[in-house]
Amino acid sequence: MIRRHLRFSSVKQRGSLRHWKDKLKGVPCFIVGNGPSLNDEDLSVLDPYFTLGINRSFLKIDATVLMWQDIELWYTERKTVVQQQSVKVCRNLSDPQNRFYHFKLQPGGFQLADDPGTLHGSGSTGPLAVQFARALGCSQIILLGMDCKPRGNATDFYGKNSHHRPHTMANCKTGLKWIYEKVTDRTLINCSENDFAPRVSLLDALKQVDTKWKKDRSYYSGLLLK
Repeated sequence: MIRRHLRFSSVKQRGSLRHWKDKLKGVPCFIVGNGPSLNDEDLSVLDPYFTLGINRSFLKIDATVLMWQDIELWYTERKTVVQQQSVKVCRNLSDPQNRFYHFKLQPGGFQLADDPGTLHGSGSTGPLAVQFARALGCSQIILLGMDCKPRGNATDFYGKNSHHRPHTMANCKTGLKWIYEKVTDRTLINCSENDFAPRVSLLDALKQVDTKWKKDRSYYSGLLLK
């Protein structure tokens, strides 16, 4: 079930992300991907927490922040995207109407980013989301639905993604490998069905999160947008 929180106008959401650096220092971040294992979890338990949804995660959860990098998502899903209560963050080239907050992508491979408005690498949004959460100052990063492998014929929690290309899963695995090798200054908790780290259930992951971070998600939106 999609949970609603504060609605922000498109005009209010436009702008740079540079000033967001460390605005969520110490806050745990639940990154919600699109893998099939997302269907194993009850995401309603995340209502009080800061959530960062990737791509079509909005079909499962109206996250605190919705993030995408490909303009294809805007062209195919824009009617649904604009209905979400999420603060919307995307690559500057993927917002033809200039409505949302923008990050720029630097060429080359994935790198740790200190500026949430300047991320590194391409081909997989997961590592960009981790760079973004780290630059916001988040101390625990919990990965959900970042599987990088199909379950039967389903590439994603909503079924088969017709936009997948032969290299899509390989790019995803490259990105996950980078996350676990390079993001060593944050606590990573894996609630996904992948081959890079032992999986724990979302409920077990929540036991590792301090209850002081149980706040209304509008609280976190307010920290970012003030």
